[in-house]
Amino acid sequence: MSAAVQTEAGQHIPAGASGVAYIDAPRVATLLQLRGVTGSGTVILKSDDSHDCLTVPIRFVAGDFGGEGISTNETHPIRLILRSPRVAEALAAGDDVVSDMYRISAEPDDPEADIIIQTGLSESHGFVLNPGSSIVADIFGAATSRIACSEIRAQGS
Repeated sequence: MSAAVQTEAGQHIPAGASGVAYIDAPRVATLLQLRGVTGSGTVILKSDDSHDCLTVPIRFVAGDFGGEGISTNETHPIRLILRSPRVAEALAAGDDVVSDMYRISAEPDDPEADIIIQTGLSESHGFVLNPGSSIVADIFGAATSRIACSEIRAQGS
């Protein structure tokens, strides 16, 4: 079991997890019963020894049938715990992670879950984590950086 990791910016990767995804300022739009959430953020993946981390910018989109009316606004931050090495490997390789392809749970102690929803979503949401920050990343790959986990700073620092 790997150790927990705390970054300088306060992000926390729990023991046993391969990484975390942070989408700090997602926007939600509803159209009658349809609800969509979109945003960008960062995935932090830790190495086997929990010393080095790989940061990957991501684009995020989610949707479900929980809408009421017509609106758009900012919503709560989204935090996902990436428990499965298979999820971490896909993101590190620049591949999309589609929730339909993995076991998703909102229960923090679900031993079968590949991804744990910590905040910001419900299990009814389907979602995609897309490595990169623009369409250029889809062509040339996401710009990743490897750094000591403890030295990761907040975005914009």
